[in-house]
Amino acid sequence: MFTSCFLLNPIVAFRTPWVQRFAVLIALALSHGSVQARLEVCNQTDLVLMVAVGYDTTAERTASEGWWRIYPGACEVPVDLALLSGAYYVHAESNPKSTMPGDAFSWGEQRALCVQKIDFRNADGNQCANDEIAIKFNTIEKNWRNTNRADVFHSTRKYENQFRTKMAGIQRLLSMLGYDVGVIDGVAGEKTITALNEIGRENQIFGFDFERLFPLLEQLIAKQQRLNN
Repeated sequence: MFTSCFLLNPIVAFRTPWVQRFAVLIALALSHGSVQARLEVCNQTDLVLMVAVGYDTTAERTASEGWWRIYPGACEVPVDLALLSGAYYVHAESNPKSTMPGDAFSWGEQRALCVQKIDFRNADGNQCANDEIAIKFNTIEKNWRNTNRADVFHSTRKYENQFRTKMAGIQRLLSMLGYDVGVIDGVAGEKTITALNEIGRENQIFGFDFERLFPLLEQLIAKQQRLNN
């Protein structure tokens, strides 16, 4: 507060321009650090992932939160929080409602933290309440030079770029709906395009509009599952 009032004084600011320059540099450094310190989680798999995160709040306490949905080939910032100390933790698992039988996926094997099955926020993930379970997270150490980024990969299925990762995710969901897309490889072949054109005409979605396609395909899968049950 004292520094802000001091810099707003036109006479003092004129006499000491280095103070202004120093203050601007400090502000830029702090602003840049806050942006770069965010935790970004990128889904490099062809599955719809549900993500939970943890972050140290004290030397003895680690908060845990979840769940965020991250579609194939997409990156999200689940908790826009810059840590001064400690580490981040990430757990990711395939959404069971949009995953083919036998294709379940889980990412996390280092640090156990407490979670709930539905959306949750736990001030101390080290202590599990009666409605919580402990699952494994991977540790993401802070990096002040770059964004703290966690890339979640499948151990056996990797794609050349983000577009092919997204396309493979679309193909996998189309397969769950009963469409024959051939090999799930992230290539927009004739069978995949035919299926997308059919769905697109019915729902007014044209081209590779992934932001609309993924939620729509999940809704269609959920509807199909309700009808089958």
